[in-house]
Amino acid sequence: MAEKLRDIKETASDAVEIIRELGSPEVQQSLEKIKDTATMAREIIESLKDPEMVKNIENMRKMVESFENTSAKMENITMELKNSGVLGETGDMIKSAKNTMNSVGDSKNIGEVADAIKEMLRSISGLVEEVKLTVASSKKDGVIHDAEQAVRETRSIFTEEKK
Repeated sequence: MAEKLRDIKETASDAVEIIRELGSPEVQQSLEKIKDTATMAREIIESLKDPEMVKNIENMRKMVESFENTSAKMENITMELKNSGVLGETGDMIKSAKNTMNSVGDSKNIGEVADAIKEMLRSISGLVEEVKLTVASSKKDGVIHDAEQAVRETRSIFTEEKK
C-alpha cells in the first residue's frame, strides 16, 4: 500500500510539474503560434473554396493540359518530318552546302563549283516544295492543324482569365 501511495504522490508531483511548465511563457508562446498557424490554415482552406479561386485553379489545370497537348503535338510534327525524310534531306543538303563551300577554296575549276551550286539549289527547291506540300496537308487535318487548335485553346483560357 505504501508503494501505491508513493506512486500516486510521484504521479501527482509529475502532473503539477507539467501544469507549471504549461503555464510558462515559452510554452504559452508556442501554443499561441500553433493557434495562429491553425487559424491561417483554416483561412487558406476557406479561400480555396471561394468560387473565383476554384475557377482560377480549373483554368490553370486547363492551361497545363493544353501545354501538354501542344507538346505532344509538336513531338508528332517532329516525327512526321523525320518520317517524311524532310529532316534527313535537310541534313544532307547542309552537308552538301558545306562540302561545296569547302571545295570552292580548294578547286580551281569554277565550272564544277557552279554545277554543284545549281544542283544544290535544285535540291533546295525540291525540298521547299515537299515541305510546302507536307505543311499544307498537315494544316488541313494533320498535326499542324492540331497544334493550331491547341494554341487557340490556350489563348481562350487566357482570354477567359482576363474577363
